[in-house]
Amino acid sequence: MSGNRHTIDDSILQAAATWVARLQSDDATDADRQAFERWIAEDPDHQAAYDELRALWSDLGDVPIAKGRLGQLRAQRRRRVGAFVALCLAAGVGLLSLATPYGDRWRADYYTGVGEIRRIALDDGTQVDLNTDTALVVHYDQGQRKVRLLRGEAFFAVTKNPGRPFVVEDGSISATALGTRYSVGATGANRAADVKVEEGRVEVQAAGQKAILGAGEAATIDGQGRLSLTKVDVAAGTAWREGKLVFSRRPLREVLSTLERYRRGRILLIDEAAGNLEVSGIFDLHDTDDALKVLEASLPLRVMRLSGLMVVVQSR
Repeated sequence: MSGNRHTIDDSILQAAATWVARLQSDDATDADRQAFERWIAEDPDHQAAYDELRALWSDLGDVPIAKGRLGQLRAQRRRRVGAFVALCLAAGVGLLSLATPYGDRWRADYYTGVGEIRRIALDDGTQVDLNTDTALVVHYDQGQRKVRLLRGEAFFAVTKNPGRPFVVEDGSISATALGTRYSVGATGANRAADVKVEEGRVEVQAAGQKAILGAGEAATIDGQGRLSLTKVDVAAGTAWREGKLVFSRRPLREVLSTLERYRRGRILLIDEAAGNLEVSGIFDLHDTDDALKVLEASLPLRVMRLSGLMVVVQSR
């Protein structure tokens, strides 16, 4: 916001974001537009918030802007970018961290882009399936075979060699194969590192703790930093290898977070009640737009596409 204006309440900004998404949606109705006009008339801050957010999202799609406002909006954006960079520098944040995932890909021996699934063979014959937006580094020597998972998730079908242990680590968890097939997911913005075993056994170490997992078991680090062991459906959890995403009574917020990993842009859930809805189904990870259509048709949801890079989901 420009410096000569007071701060607009967060609840108004959230409502304005909803209106921006709704009015840019192809299924916006006359009733929607009439309701919007009533909302605008309720408070001068409503119009100001709407104009601001509509301008901010205009870079993501073909949203028309009044000619007289263009110079002003560009100046506002420049001030915001400058303030953001200054804040990052003041906090000691390296600029490379802002370029993630590109920094991870630059360091990686193998990587995948968003929505890409890839299979590779390592020098010893071990097969590795890389999930979406995954990057890893491989280091083999005479005594050990080590894989550093920089980001994302990978499934390993390990070639047995007792004299050269096969170890996958991400910095928070380490998984050593004892002749096996298993997946490892790296710590991410919305997920903790985890290990899922399909076949054989895996020795897992994290936070000074150690456990041996068997087939059908998983380990993750809980919110208190402890190693947590559970029984899981590994086939469902690694169905991405076959191009599918499988959910069984999972909360919508988790499903949307997973779908977001396979597409460019954001899926914004702005309704806590909707986030608690349970979802069961099988979706094609290569067509997340179709998955969103299915969710909207089968649940009391409204899915609004602000542009090709922004989707907003809320209760209907």
